[in-house]
Amino acid sequence: MKLNPVYGKEVKLRVRTVKFALTIFFYNLILIGIALFGFEVFFNIQWNAQIDYSGAARVYFIITCFEAIMVIFLIPVFTAGSIAGEREKQTLEILLTTILKPQQIVAGKLMSSISMVLLLVLSSLPIVSIVFTIGGVGMTDLLQFVVTVFVMSLYVGSIGMFASSFLKKTLQAIVFSFGMVVIICIVTAVFVLLANAFANMYYYNVMGGRGNVPDVSWAGYVLLINPAFTVINMSVEQYGAESLAFELFRGLNTPLTGAVGGGLANRMNSFVMNHWLIISLVCQLLLTVLLLKLSARFLNPLRKKKEKERKEGKKARRKKKRGDADEEDSGF
Repeated sequence: MKLNPVYGKEVKLRVRTVKFALTIFFYNLILIGIALFGFEVFFNIQWNAQIDYSGAARVYFIITCFEAIMVIFLIPVFTAGSIAGEREKQTLEILLTTILKPQQIVAGKLMSSISMVLLLVLSSLPIVSIVFTIGGVGMTDLLQFVVTVFVMSLYVGSIGMFASSFLKKTLQAIVFSFGMVVIICIVTAVFVLLANAFANMYYYNVMGGRGNVPDVSWAGYVLLINPAFTVINMSVEQYGAESLAFELFRGLNTPLTGAVGGGLANRMNSFVMNHWLIISLVCQLLLTVLLLKLSARFLNPLRKKKEKERKEGKKARRKKKRGDADEEDSGF
């Protein structure tokens, strides 16, 4: 398989620096410190020499959430400046004159940007695997974590690539990327809370507390595109606690009892709750493909020319129609 030349060049330039090696070293050193501190705090050694092994799962939960936060906040910095930086250095035009298609340039820049962060995540797997020696977390859980982080990296990275191809300045692209991440991760959660609050206000103030609270489960589907909620929900389920998706739909007044045998909406809510991780990852991948296509479209140097030709063609057709109409009027 032929390697993307943009990806190969970017990776070689970044990996060969001493700065990157030091970044991996200090990153894993911080994770080791978090793991050791977590084992010290969460392991309750009683006087009868009994140990609470559930502390290992808590340490795993903290490490996975820390790595997810790192992915969410680091990748936009790398991806937002990938194309905008080329434009500022006035090398983008040279790159566009090569035989590479805009899709290949976008894909190479994206993969080179997220590869650095994914390498940090993969280098930390031995630290995460410490909990295997104690129990509570299996190999399937670790595989779910790796897949989720990879999809989340593509998703967040595509937001940065879209901003980098759409905006001309690196700083503008970074600010726009972080704004989009905040909207996706925080504003969507606030929207769900507000929907639930308005439903309860309507129930008590308008309905007078009679009947059932309005079902606003439709608002919960917004969180399918929220990568932070996806990671937290996955970690909570691996931890052995009740799913956050179940708590979400129960808080949104969904009639969960008998949902399987109920109406279509209840069955759909039950299906989404039971397969939240897979459905959310699929939704995020679809948005990733859409954002990458838009990024390649904005990067295409022939886009403006085609749009100009399309506008000129529309004007010519309108002019021709007006001319034909004038001829018909003059004939009468």
